[in-house]
Amino acid sequence: MSCSRYPADVEWALRLVENNRTELEKVLIHYSQREEDKLKLKSAYFLISNMPYHYTVRDPQLEAFKEYLDERVISDRSWIDFQKLKNWHTGKIKFEPDILHITSAYLIRNIDFSFQVWRESPWEKHISFETFCEELLPYRISFEPLQYWKEDYYAVFKPIIDSLMKRAVLAAEAGMPLLQADTMEHGIRLDEICRNLLEELKKKEWTWGLELQLSGFGPLMLLQKRYGTCQEVAEFVAYVLRSLGIPSGIDQTIQQPDQIVNSHFWNYIHTLDGNLFGFQMDGNYLDNGRWKMRKNGKIYRRCFALQKESLPEKYKDIYIPEGGLQDNFLRDVSFEYCPDTHVSVQLNSSIRFGRKDLAYLCVFNNREWIPVAWSKPKRRIVEFRHVEPDILYHVRLINATRNVAVTRPFVFHSNNHIQFLDADSDNYQTLTLNRKYRLPLVLPWYHRHSEGGLFQGANRPDFADSVTLHKIPTPSGFNWMNVKVDDPRKYRFVRFLASETGEYNGMAEAEFYSEGMKLTGEVIGTDSSAKTFPNDTKFAVFDGDPLTFFDAFRLKAWAGLRFDKPYRIDAIRYIYRNDDNNVRKGDRYELFYMRNGEWQSAGMQTADTTFLLYEKAPSNTLFWLRNLTRGREERPFIIVDGKQFFY
Repeated sequence: MSCSRYPADVEWALRLVENNRTELEKVLIHYSQREEDKLKLKSAYFLISNMPYHYTVRDPQLEAFKEYLDERVISDRSWIDFQKLKNWHTGKIKFEPDILHITSAYLIRNIDFSFQVWRESPWEKHISFETFCEELLPYRISFEPLQYWKEDYYAVFKPIIDSLMKRAVLAAEAGMPLLQADTMEHGIRLDEICRNLLEELKKKEWTWGLELQLSGFGPLMLLQKRYGTCQEVAEFVAYVLRSLGIPSGIDQTIQQPDQIVNSHFWNYIHTLDGNLFGFQMDGNYLDNGRWKMRKNGKIYRRCFALQKESLPEKYKDIYIPEGGLQDNFLRDVSFEYCPDTHVSVQLNSSIRFGRKDLAYLCVFNNREWIPVAWSKPKRRIVEFRHVEPDILYHVRLINATRNVAVTRPFVFHSNNHIQFLDADSDNYQTLTLNRKYRLPLVLPWYHRHSEGGLFQGANRPDFADSVTLHKIPTPSGFNWMNVKVDDPRKYRFVRFLASETGEYNGMAEAEFYSEGMKLTGEVIGTDSSAKTFPNDTKFAVFDGDPLTFFDAFRLKAWAGLRFDKPYRIDAIRYIYRNDDNNVRKGDRYELFYMRNGEWQSAGMQTADTTFLLYEKAPSNTLFWLRNLTRGREERPFIIVDGKQFFY
């Protein structure tokens, strides 16, 4: 090995692939001819030495879905509709290692173009070679198809940057700077360039496939279709920025600490003065290292280079729990987000740790505790550094044979106070529970638009003779509302009419009754906006599903029924747009509480009204209310002043 003309890690990579070694060596020979190509040779070393760990996943299901998207107009239900097709999954998943398939022409083209955009940028001298290698040079981000994409993205988005620069010059000359100057020689800030670029990207709509279970579309597909989850969005933005010579990457969570879904992805850059700038394409930006409406717990960065400090690299011979901690390309960057927050807790003295055992910091995903960080205990004390506060955590010992609690669950508060939660058997309380999931922040905003909505009866189909049977006086809340109607007249037509001041219709369900009988008829009304939720039309108001609603953005829309004959309306029952997480009459529930670090049942109940009553429940503990009949959104909660507070 000492006699090799290449660095040891490069020689190791080359020896793995004798069949493709000649192709890879062409790259090294190409950049060894001229003194001025020394850095390009080093960049080739970087790519080849890490290449054995990278591959393309060939998933027949994904390939079929891409063909499906190619032939159709994309909607937010594309993945759901695709799954309904017959024979949509055939064949086995294949893995194509880069080091066996990559060509010298591909690598040389990638290296040359990466250097071109680096050197033509105004901020070239402020970008180190190490940053260039990790945040500009890589030809892939995850396990997407091996495509050449940088020039395609450059051709589309470089004119936008050029136009931005020209406008910035003109604005500065007019005394109205478009881009704020800083102390650097370049005269503009990278974060402001990103902000302005994102505004341009948002002009072409992104279609969210929130139910998508596949990833790895590839850069050329995303350039054409712009479809997917937050992961695809982050990959798309990273492709854009790197093609323009803006060093950037993707940060992520392993498990969102207050959500069902696991990972969340976003983009980052470092400004030229070294500060972290995190952002999403929808216009959300980090505020002092935190998202305003999202929690993360621990944060990791997806890297191209193998991470020597990752768990699978540092502890090669131990059991590692399934999930993100098995990924040896993730680097813990929580210190950039939470530099001064550390958790130190004492472990349960009755649990013995073996020589190879680790303690795992976990968050709850609505079913189980998911490890998001690890640490080696010292003298029965375990410390986790750079931990986001105001989140529910639990420390567990996880190995091949055990998954046990080694602390009580706790909330790590922003003042560095740790609040442990475990059943107090000496003090009991009576619980009145009306929800199983925290109140979504956006729903009250929607409900304000319900105020002033009208329920009307008429005997003409155009409602020219309409009579108001009920007017929603205040935001209607999240439960079913029951209204008695005192009107002796009979009507052939009834409807819900959105308020004049509201921007949405948003009615989820409306039921009209006559002498105790629920009336049915032909659904009539106006069209929906059919943009965000194309299936949520006037029919959603009468489909019996409280999770569908009439989506009619900025339209004075209405949904109603045509009866076969006139009826007297004596009652109306309705529910506005909601998440169906309130206690639902007739559903079966089970309440759990935490004792000695594990869940214990407090009993099952069938709801006979819109709340559940549990007497003699333990205090100072963590609760979890499960609906055994329907739904999947549930979160643990504590009781504060008699009310549920969710984590």
